Order: sequence, then structure tokens, then C-alpha cells
Amino acid sequence: PFPIALDEELIGINTIAHKIELLETIRPQYIILKPSLHGGIQGATEWIKLAKERGIGSWVTSALESNIGLNAIAQWCATLSPDIPQGLGTGMLFTDNIDYPLHIQGDCLWFHPEEKDPDFNKFLL
Repeated sequence: PFPIALDEELIGINTIAHKIELLETIRPQYIILKPSLHGGIQGATEWIKLAKERGIGSWVTSALESNIGLNAIAQWCATLSPDIPQGLGTGMLFTDNIDYPLHIQGDCLWFHPEEKDPDFNKFLL
């Protein structure tokens, strides 16, 4: 046997009662959370709390956010003190992304606040 995780199955499950029912019926080893698809940071935090109460692990990833969204998810994820790697490297998929002080070095995502703020003017028509 190997561990299973719920991912897309969590999308659209918004009430606490339905979240509990899903977790207790399936009893996955992990849930995979994309905050922008689960009610933002508050909704994802609720999933994590309910999962943790049931001995279920969680893994945070992104859903093709720009660097602005990825930055928000990364900072929130850091507050969770995860003990396994998280999936936060989607920003490099875009060819015309907003510059932001997030960089992948080795196996970690780093925040460099000393870098200048992004230039939003390049996106004006």
C-alpha cells in the first residue's frame, strides 16, 4: 500500500460539515491544498485544521498564480512551519510574469526583500 491524497476532490467543498464528512469518509493520508481554489488562505487554513485534528497531513501548492499570488502563498505557508517540502514553484512557468523577490535556490524558495519592488508600468497598454 502507498499513501493517497485528496486534491481536486476538495474543490467546491466549502462548509465545515462537508469538509469533515469528506475527510472522515475517505480518510486520506494527505490533502493537497491550492489556496486560490479553496477559499483563499482562510479556507485552506480551515482544511489544514480539520485534517490535522484527524491525523491527516497537508501539502500546499499553487494553481498557476503569478509571482504576486505565489509570494502571498509562500509567506502564509512559511507560517505553518511545514515538515515536508511544499509545491510552490509555478512562477517560472510564465513568460511575462511580474518580477518579485522570490527565487528558487537549490531545493528551497527564498524571499529577498532587499530587491526593488516590481515595475507594474510594463503591463500598462
